[in-house]
Amino acid sequence: MSEGKRKLLIALALLVFIAIGIVQSMIDPTQVKMRRKEMSVTGNDSSDLMVQLPGQFIFASAMGFKEVVAGALWVRADTFFHMGQYQAIVPIVRLVTWLDPHNIDVFTTGAWHLDYNFVDDDQMSDKRYIPASVALLKEGIANNPNIWDLYFELGWTHYGRKIGDDRQAAYYINEATKHEGYDVNTGRKVPRPEFVDRMLAHQYEKIGEFDKAIDEWYKSRKRVEWLMKNPRTTTYADNVSLDICDRNLSLLLMRMGWRYGDMKRYKEGLDIAMRLDKGSKPLTQWQNATLAAEKDYQRRLASGQPFGDALKPLDTDFQVNFKRIAPKVFVISGKVNLISSSEYKGLASEPFTHWYEDNEKLSADRKVLWRDGCRVRWKIEDYGYKMPALKTFDWKLDTDQTVVWDDIAVSGGSFSHKIDLSKNDEFYPFHGKKYKLTVWLTPQQPGCPDYVQDRVGWKGEAFRDKLIDTEMIPGINCLKWERMLTQDEIVGKPVQTKGEA
Repeated sequence: MSEGKRKLLIALALLVFIAIGIVQSMIDPTQVKMRRKEMSVTGNDSSDLMVQLPGQFIFASAMGFKEVVAGALWVRADTFFHMGQYQAIVPIVRLVTWLDPHNIDVFTTGAWHLDYNFVDDDQMSDKRYIPASVALLKEGIANNPNIWDLYFELGWTHYGRKIGDDRQAAYYINEATKHEGYDVNTGRKVPRPEFVDRMLAHQYEKIGEFDKAIDEWYKSRKRVEWLMKNPRTTTYADNVSLDICDRNLSLLLMRMGWRYGDMKRYKEGLDIAMRLDKGSKPLTQWQNATLAAEKDYQRRLASGQPFGDALKPLDTDFQVNFKRIAPKVFVISGKVNLISSSEYKGLASEPFTHWYEDNEKLSADRKVLWRDGCRVRWKIEDYGYKMPALKTFDWKLDTDQTVVWDDIAVSGGSFSHKIDLSKNDEFYPFHGKKYKLTVWLTPQQPGCPDYVQDRVGWKGEAFRDKLIDTEMIPGINCLKWERMLTQDEIVGKPVQTKGEA
């Protein structure tokens, strides 16, 4: 190489180094900002975790591929799930959410896993994981506060379906309706699905806030109309969605008439119901039902005969028996007057449903005397137990605690179920000296189906019973039976007790 070419190459190399230095000085501030954004609200810089990961994950993460590592770990978690190795999944959930705190699916699936998958031999889940599940979702919300997904997940799946706290469920589903979503492929903002708003309307109805429920159905319908007018959006909505809004709203309004005698709301419901299936020939079942209800409405209006089936007292005669048949093995049984077929005779909803009339037409061997569907719930817990509210996600259990609950179907006005907690000592240690057994029934779904509510009301207004409780769910008449149990009554020699607490 000539001396001239050598000097030229040296000069070019110097220029390249200078250019790299300039570009890097421009990139560094942006990189620092990006890393701050990636940091979880728990304050855990994901680089701290690299010492816990296999070599290939450390290398990939150090190269800036944290999301790739998180994805690979999540695939590994799926493998553990299908192998039934559930305990191995939770630490991976922790690692993935630290590496990628914006991976919504991991927060959602991880919380569901904690709530539902740690089950005993009878498929009852370990309720001691619920606080960790709630804490994980709240951490996810804190990391992703501007999208609807995790608010809805916490409200619907966990507070509503799992814990049974419908007011907290309504709060978080309402929070979900304040936010849109995003496309995971493009990162672009997209409208939330229309079912989110519908679930809020259902939830308001469930807790007896009817005016809010009605407003929410109208809002849901307008949102569906807006989505249909914007075909460019990837969030789907069509006439079926409109129909769902109309049918649910009309039923809510008509039931306010049937159950409480609110004739104004009843008329509003009929007007909406009359518009549905319009033009169908022959008339649909819905149209025939609506026409029959409209005639009954006019007849009652003219005669001054009020509706209000939920305001007529019903002696529920709630009774509970507790019998221990072996250490940690019990039978909970009892009866409750929910609900005999005779209660449907002359019910305000009958012209619309024709259930009593149809049942009376059946032969004696097919006719039912009870309309089943209610469920009583039971819980055994350490005396004084309160579900902890974790400030940060931590899946470590207090293995001395015992808390378990489930439900029992009511059939023919009675219920009975054998509960065997003897096969899983790690789930049910019973280390304490005293325990509380509670057996209860709420007039809210899923404890009472809507056809039972047509007789007893959304809030159990018809209930008449010495075991009515109005404090467990403020504003709602529940049936509740309680008694204290000693450790010896649970794990000692079999004993039988009956009656009230």
